[in-house]
Amino acid sequence: MIFADRLYGLDFLTTLRAEEAGLDPLSAFGSSPSGNKYLKHILTDLKITPKDAILDIGCGKGSALRTMLAFPFVRVDGIELSEPIAAIATRNFKRLNAERVNVFHGDASMFSGYDAYNIVYLYNPFPVSVMRPVVQALMRSVHEVERELVIIYNNPTCHETVVAQGVFAQKGRYPDQWGNGIALYSNRDGRASRLFANKRMQ
Repeated sequence: MIFADRLYGLDFLTTLRAEEAGLDPLSAFGSSPSGNKYLKHILTDLKITPKDAILDIGCGKGSALRTMLAFPFVRVDGIELSEPIAAIATRNFKRLNAERVNVFHGDASMFSGYDAYNIVYLYNPFPVSVMRPVVQALMRSVHEVERELVIIYNNPTCHETVVAQGVFAQKGRYPDQWGNGIALYSNRDGRASRLFANKRMQ
């Protein structure tokens, strides 16, 4: 797969440690791909429509974003702290002529655009010190713009931080490639949540 990507001038699959990406390992983890069949299963079960918009928080080189493009999201965006990695992701999607994808270079804890999305995805991009303000920003967003916000959290090492304030609750768990699991959260309960009807998410 890496060889095939390189053949087309793409770089989705190679990994980078935080230091190699110019990041402080105490505030950000490395970049590794997570666009695979496990993510596809979840998005299929969510029954994505053109009314949905998704943001990959800590999108790395865009592997998960490429998987998301197979679904009819109106927006498929990512935010990445490392400027060199964000540039690689942007270049990848330009080569693919993927006009639906926007990659933002910036700090997820300071991002002001969460209101535009009803689904966010994370692949364990940072520790609790960063997750805490990111979750606070997501909570402000759902209070300011009334909607269900689904969080897809791959390798949910900061689970307790996500649920600590009682705004988001875990509604289900899926397998992942490495045995860490992928947790799904929502700020809606019962039948008010799009996750209600799918028993695999209960």
